[in-house]
Amino acid sequence: MWVRCVVASVVAVVVGCSLLPLDVERLQASVGGFAVLNCHLDFPFGNEIPYHLQWDKDGETIFSWYSSDSAPRLADRWGGRVTRLGDGRLGLGRGSINVSAVRETDAGLYRCRVTFPNRTPPARNNGTFYFLDVDGSNLIVTPPMNSTVLEGERAEFECMPKNLETIVQWYKDGTPIGAIPELATRAELVENGSLVIRRAESTDPGEYECHVQDTDGQVQSASAFLDVQYKAKVVYAPKERYLLHGRPASLDCHFSANPPLTNLRWEKDGFLFDPYNVQGVFYSRNGSLLFNVVIIIML
Repeated sequence: MWVRCVVASVVAVVVGCSLLPLDVERLQASVGGFAVLNCHLDFPFGNEIPYHLQWDKDGETIFSWYSSDSAPRLADRWGGRVTRLGDGRLGLGRGSINVSAVRETDAGLYRCRVTFPNRTPPARNNGTFYFLDVDGSNLIVTPPMNSTVLEGERAEFECMPKNLETIVQWYKDGTPIGAIPELATRAELVENGSLVIRRAESTDPGEYECHVQDTDGQVQSASAFLDVQYKAKVVYAPKERYLLHGRPASLDCHFSANPPLTNLRWEKDGFLFDPYNVQGVFYSRNGSLLFNVVIIIML
């Protein structure tokens, strides 16, 4: 039943036992899924000025970002799950956010607020209300969320079922964890359904998916991605290489790095060798040196 009421000149709607703003938009999400909350910015006279973007849920701030800051401030349980979609693509406003790895407790009233700290008055007609409904018929209470760790560190993905008697199985890129020998020896399934990788390796990045099955045979799954960062390492580089005079050739130095390598240096006889200063010598994308023609320089 919908009932309109006016309190202190604010028009609202009573839904069940909750009081919601009349202009609230309802969104639907499933546990483990995502929800995009759109928020357009309205600058005075159409010119961008310093601003503060804030998202509240049920009256509590979960996201706060000043346009002069590089990173936002997030409430504790929202870390790694809320990202700002500020590039204006897909027709979304620059104050929009994406909530990933949705949980049942994420259901509620969200509000976008934009203020201008260097302007009087500091507020305009900015702000959007959303009410997020989370499918409550799910088997998973807490889904896994994306994780980034350093090589050798511990990695953990949550997948807490509503009923601890249900069966929880984990997969990596569609393959059961137990069928991946180099991973199975380092992985452990704990009692609450979580997956723990004791020592992450550079081969572990990928999509990890948990399947939860109840006694009636109903199955629900949720997934997240693991990223493992590690220092640059050479994966292939022959110690000796014989090149034919007058012919094209290459000196191989294949490497792997995460994050991607930004600087590569070759040395010749203990001194820096810069191919950009040598005609006919080039870098390849994998780090190798390419020679148009091998020549002999007599000193």
